[in-house]
Amino acid sequence: MKTNKSPKENQIKDVVLAITYQCNAHCQFCHIWKNKERFSLQAGDYKNLPRNTENINISGGEPFLRNDLPAIIRTINHQCSRAKIIISTNGFLPSTIKRQMQEIIKFKKDIGIAVSLDGFGKVHEDLRGFPGGFSLVLESIRLLRDLGIKNLKIAFTLNNKNINQLKRVYQLSKELGVEFSLAVCHDSSHYFKKQNNEITNTIQIKRQISWLIEEELKSFSPKKWLRAYFAWGMLGFLKNRKRVLPDYSGLNSLFIDPFGNIYPSDVWDMKIGRLQEIKNWNSFVLKTKEILLSKDKERPNSWMICTARQAMKKHWLKVSLWILQTKFCSNKKVYGFTFVQNRAAIQ
Repeated sequence: MKTNKSPKENQIKDVVLAITYQCNAHCQFCHIWKNKERFSLQAGDYKNLPRNTENINISGGEPFLRNDLPAIIRTINHQCSRAKIIISTNGFLPSTIKRQMQEIIKFKKDIGIAVSLDGFGKVHEDLRGFPGGFSLVLESIRLLRDLGIKNLKIAFTLNNKNINQLKRVYQLSKELGVEFSLAVCHDSSHYFKKQNNEITNTIQIKRQISWLIEEELKSFSPKKWLRAYFAWGMLGFLKNRKRVLPDYSGLNSLFIDPFGNIYPSDVWDMKIGRLQEIKNWNSFVLKTKEILLSKDKERPNSWMICTARQAMKKHWLKVSLWILQTKFCSNKKVYGFTFVQNRAAIQ
């Protein structure tokens, strides 16, 4: 089999990089903070990332706990010059965030920042295990705006304890002039170290997410329309525990942990390589495809933007038709699901 060339659809486009497991939060739906392993890849190790990557999410733990974060971003930006880079942070270190971002924007002005905010006041602080954290998040957002960060967003993680906070946080994002992104808590044995996250109030979830879909579709922004589709896919995932689009994890998207271990995604605990050992990404993807096909029945169900983005691009016609039908059709049941009050665990 020739391995010097891979089909276009097998190229790695999305990468989630957990650059550290150190974390200053104690989130209820994520136990990364319990991880005691401290060794991480060095900045130079990221020279081995695939050059054709389009989207890179710098995550953790808390990325800003690494003093060499600017050096890591510089290396990644040089290696993957076309990639959109976004840093996910809990926002609990405003002064550190400001100091490091002042250095980063000197060479990467279009860097993106996603600041986690899962509710107002004590709701957010209890979920994240960080008393006083709400005001720190708002301070970090203010400082980032003052630095001129354009790609700035609030990242809301939906779980069983903050369903009624979605509208308030969404409205806050509009007041602050930043974007809003939605995720739902997932289980993961190798990354989140949590395997009992549950969503039980599915009726209220349908009501809240349906409201969000309508709000996003009211705008004239194609990006918000796509987010509406993603939210609709989340409804389907929560109801049926299935994706509305295929999963290309391991083929078009990867998760890489702080030690260089490569996984198809942050919820699929199957090591498929090590970043330090990759010599030819085309050969790696072809080999990975064979492995994934043999293990496909073990693939966990998930619906996250890091794995949904490429599926939405591949199935752009289906996504576009949904947007047109839902935005302009008077029958809003186009995106509705019939929920029953039951126990729906996220797997």
